[in-house]
Amino acid sequence: MDFFEMSIVSSILAMFPILLYFIYLIYNYDFNKKANEIILDICLITSFYLVTKIKYSGISYFLMFMPLLISYLKKRKMPILLIFILTVSCNNSYLIASEIILYIISFIFKKEKLFVFIFLVITFLAASLILIGIYPLTLKFLIITLIESLLDISITIFIIKLFDYFNKLINIYINLNEITKEAKIQESLFKITHEIKNPIAVCKGYLDMYNVDNIEHSRKYIPIIKSEIERTLMLLKDFLSLRKITLDNEEFDLAVLFDETISEMSLYNGNKIKYIKKYDDELYVEGDYNRLKQVLINIFKNSIESDASVIKVDIDNSNIKISDNGSGMSQETLEKIKEPFYTTKNNGTGLGVPLSIEIIEAHGWTIKYDSKLNVGTNITIKLQEKSKIN
Repeated sequence: MDFFEMSIVSSILAMFPILLYFIYLIYNYDFNKKANEIILDICLITSFYLVTKIKYSGISYFLMFMPLLISYLKKRKMPILLIFILTVSCNNSYLIASEIILYIISFIFKKEKLFVFIFLVITFLAASLILIGIYPLTLKFLIITLIESLLDISITIFIIKLFDYFNKLINIYINLNEITKEAKIQESLFKITHEIKNPIAVCKGYLDMYNVDNIEHSRKYIPIIKSEIERTLMLLKDFLSLRKITLDNEEFDLAVLFDETISEMSLYNGNKIKYIKKYDDELYVEGDYNRLKQVLINIFKNSIESDASVIKVDIDNSNIKISDNGSGMSQETLEKIKEPFYTTKNNGTGLGVPLSIEIIEAHGWTIKYDSKLNVGTNITIKLQEKSKIN
C-alpha cells in the first residue's frame, strides 16, 4: 500500500482502542476511577501494538508515538513501561532511542504542550537525517519525505488533540452526573424533611393536649400518636432506600381517611377552617391508606396556607374533588407547581405537590390542579377503573 493508504489504516488502528475507551466511559455509570485508568492503560497499549503491525516505509513512525505521548500526558506509568518492553522486543533501535529521548524531554520540560512539540521536532530531524543517509539525496525525495512527515505529524497531533477534547467532554459529563446524583440525594432529604414534619406536628399537637391523668385522653390520643409515628418510620424506610415510592395496597373506607385527616388538620389549624363534606358514609377503594393520607395533608395544608376559610370535599363514583376559597395561583405559578423545588412560600421546599402527584400516579390515578388568583383552587383526583368507589 502507498503512504496515504498506510496513514489512513494506521490512524484507524491507533484511534480504534481510544474510541472504545470513550464509549466505555459514556456507558459506564459507576465512573470507578481505578477501573477507568486500567481500561485506558489497556487501550493505549493495544493502540501502540496495532500501529506497530503496519509495515512503515519512509519516515512514517510518528503515529507509533501517539499512545506513548498520551501516556505521558495522562501520567500513566504502566503503559509507558509496557510500550518500552514491546519496543525492545521488536529490536527496533530507532524506536528505543526515540522513547529514551521522549523520557528525557518529559523529565526536563514539565509543560505538556512544550515537551510534545520538542519531541516531535527532534524525532522529525533525527528521522530525516537517517533517511537522507540511507537513500540518495534528491529534490523529489526531500519533498516526498517532507510531505509524508508533516502528514504523519499532523495526524498524530490531531489524535492527541481529539483525545484531549473527548477527555474534557467526558469529565464534564462525569461532573454533571455527580451533580445530578447529589441533587437527587438533596431532593430526597428535602422530601424527608417536608413529609416527616407533618406527622411530628400532629404528634406534638396531641401531646400538648394530652393529660396523663385523663384516661379518655390516653384512649383517644395514644393510638393516633402511635399511628403517626408508624407513618414516620415508613417514610424513613422508603427515603433511605432512595427508590421509587412503593405502595401497600388494601381495601379501605375513603370516608374514614378523609374524616381522620380533616380531624387532624382541624387540630393543626385550631378549627379555623370550615370543612364542607359531600360524600357517603361508606366509600371503599383499593389503595395505600398512609400514602393517600400524605396527599390529603399536603392539599389541606396548602389550602390553609393560602388563607382559605372554607374547604369543600366532594366525592362521587370516580372522582374526588377538593376546592378552597384561598388566594389561589396565577397561571404562571400553576404551570410550575409540578416542578420539584418550585415554591412561592418563604419556608417552602417546593416538594409537596410533586410528591403528591407521584403518589397519586403510583396508584394509577390522575390529579389535576385548577386555580385562579384571588378566587381559589380546585383539585380533581380521577380514580383508576379498578379502584372506583364501591
